[in-house]
Amino acid sequence: MQYIKFEQLIENLEKFELKVDSEFQIACLKRVKSGGDLLILNDHKQEALIALLAGFVEKIQVPANDDAPRILIVAADNQLCLDIEALWVKISKRTEMIHTLTYESREKVKQRNDLFNGADIVIGTPKRVNELYFQNGININKLKYFLVVDSEKCLKFSSVAHVTRMTESFPKCQKIVMNPAMEKYTERLVDAVLESPMVIE
Repeated sequence: MQYIKFEQLIENLEKFELKVDSEFQIACLKRVKSGGDLLILNDHKQEALIALLAGFVEKIQVPANDDAPRILIVAADNQLCLDIEALWVKISKRTEMIHTLTYESREKVKQRNDLFNGADIVIGTPKRVNELYFQNGININKLKYFLVVDSEKCLKFSSVAHVTRMTESFPKCQKIVMNPAMEKYTERLVDAVLESPMVIE
């Protein structure tokens, strides 16, 4: 845990036996802490997510005092959203940061209400996040981190435009794309969204 200083985060990682100690994870964590766009081409998804979420918590540490999320995560399907949520709950425990889920099988009105009530992190599928964003359901004015997980599946199930259209009006933030390898849709997304990204394989 030599690269993590936030004591509550260290406690959470140790309690749930989540490690951030491989060379790959440390590279991901350092990039989150230093800033700049990032492209992760590696099939160690769980390891990457632990490192990235830990980096987000280390940088943010405390909940926002308004309704604007600082982290937006787009994932390929409902189950992956739930998996990321479960990991986030462990890593962010006792920080009082609020999260909300936005995906197709959940009632849209309730999701809009959850967003209006405020959330530090939003986790959702491309289509539903896109719908809520363009209905002014997601305030991105204070966004710090934008992460796309399993980008190739995301864009096969949805549309490249569902992601790229949103990013056109993002404030300056760190954008991260994760996929096991460089594939057709992922390459299109990287070209459209990332600026001089570091590549970690």
